[in-house]
Amino acid sequence: MLRAPTSWILLMDPPAATLSSAEPLVAAAPETLLALPAPLVTEPDTVHVWSFALEGPSELVERCRVSLSAEERHRADRFVFARDRVRYTIAHAVLRTLLSRYCGEPPEALRFSAAAAGKPALQTSTREPPLHFNLTHSEDRALLAVSDRRELGVDLEHVRTNVDALAISRHYFFGSERAAIEAASSAERDTVFFRYWVAKEAVLKAQGIGLGFPLDRFRVDFLPGGEAARIETFDPVALEPDWTVRMLPCESGWLGAVAARGTDWVVRLRTPRERL
Repeated sequence: MLRAPTSWILLMDPPAATLSSAEPLVAAAPETLLALPAPLVTEPDTVHVWSFALEGPSELVERCRVSLSAEERHRADRFVFARDRVRYTIAHAVLRTLLSRYCGEPPEALRFSAAAAGKPALQTSTREPPLHFNLTHSEDRALLAVSDRRELGVDLEHVRTNVDALAISRHYFFGSERAAIEAASSAERDTVFFRYWVAKEAVLKAQGIGLGFPLDRFRVDFLPGGEAARIETFDPVALEPDWTVRMLPCESGWLGAVAARGTDWVVRLRTPRERL
C-alpha cells in the first residue's frame, strides 16, 4: 500500500507537513541557488525537488554561461530565440551548481552521459552512492529532482487553454484516463488533462524512454485524494511496473509530478529559505 499521500517533508517551519498543508512550490530566483554554500546532503529514500525561475539580468546570464561546458554553450547558441538561449543557459548552470553541492566537486568538473532516449546521468562523479537527477522546464520555470540510489523523473507544465485536450486524450491516452478528462467540466478539463500528462511524462523520463513510448501503453491510476498514483503497464519489458508518482504542490496554473521506483520514498521540497 502506498503511503504517498501523507509522506511529504517541507523544509520550512514546521519541518514536516502533509501535501494538503504544504505551501506551493514557488520558483526561487536562480541567483539564490547559485549562491548556496556546500554541502547539500541527500537522505535515504528521499527525493529532493528544487524549483527555480529561468530569467535574470544579462550579468547573470553571462555568469551562468561561464560555468557551462563547450558543448552546452554550443547547444545554447543553436536556439533561434534569445529567450530560449537564456532559459537553457540558466537551467544548466543551476543544474551544475546544485549537483556540485551534492557531489563536492566543482560545477565545471562535472561531466554527463546520455542514454539512448537522451536521459542524462553523471559520468565523472566519484560520489557514493551515485547521485540520480532529472531536470525539466516549462516556459520560464524549471524543476530539478535529485536522489541517491533511486532512478527518477520529473515533469512540469503550465496549464494552457490552447490545447485540444479531448482530441489528444482520445488518440493517445488510455480508456479510464480519457473518461476522466471527458467527464471534467469545461473549466477543469485542461487541468485534468495536464495532470495526467505530467504524471505520464515523469514516469517515461524516470524509465529513460521518453515520449517514443506510446502513452496508451500504460495507465496512471490516481489514489484517493489525487496526490499520488501507481501505474499499470501493458508492455512491462519496455516500461517496468514499479513506478510511483507523487504530484507536487505547485502554484495555481502549474502542475508538476515526480516519479521514482517503489513506494517507500518521500518528497522533500527544497528552498533557499531553509539555509538562511
